[in-house]
Amino acid sequence: MNNCPYLQKYQLPSFLLALLVIVTIAVLPEIRTIGNMQSPISMSVIIQIMMLAFGAIILFATKTDVKSIPQSVVFKSGMTACVAIFGIAWMADTFFKTAMPEFKAAITYIVEDYPWTFALATILVCMSVNSQTATAKIIIPIAVAIGLPGPILIGLMPATYFYFFFPVYPSDVATMNFDITGTTRIGKWYFNHSFMLPGIISVTTACCVGLTMAKLVL
Repeated sequence: MNNCPYLQKYQLPSFLLALLVIVTIAVLPEIRTIGNMQSPISMSVIIQIMMLAFGAIILFATKTDVKSIPQSVVFKSGMTACVAIFGIAWMADTFFKTAMPEFKAAITYIVEDYPWTFALATILVCMSVNSQTATAKIIIPIAVAIGLPGPILIGLMPATYFYFFFPVYPSDVATMNFDITGTTRIGKWYFNHSFMLPGIISVTTACCVGLTMAKLVL
């Protein structure tokens, strides 16, 4: 039982309680303001604090063998994905900080004539940084600077989901490890993995629908 913590009696209630606490703190910013602080503590910091705290509570409540945790599939998958993502994100961030002026000029030149190509630029950035949030932070200021209409920008935002291209995201890696049937996997050529086709269809469809709706609004 200790090797399968999700089957323990107290783990699920503790996890749900952690989510409830995080949501409560998120909707009540005053809780995150301590003393004379000018602004509330960032929710990313709050999430880390709560997850670590409740993780410790779960360990004590379920009497889980701490030595068995590094041997678990979830831990191995999570750490592998963590190293992969930080490596790619760090490399991409360094590249884009250096090449941003040229990158911005190239996008501006193309997107002004063909707004739909902004989706391709977003896809390329997302594949590089492997993060929806990081992609949005890079791409949205450029869209605003070149005067891309708001409806078109919103309609093409699904392109920020293209981080599935490289199968290193934590949820992807965890899914492949959880699937005991072996049907969710990375193919022989690395890119022909189980998430590629569904991801391409979903992102393409969402962008086409979003762009069509944006043109109806404009």
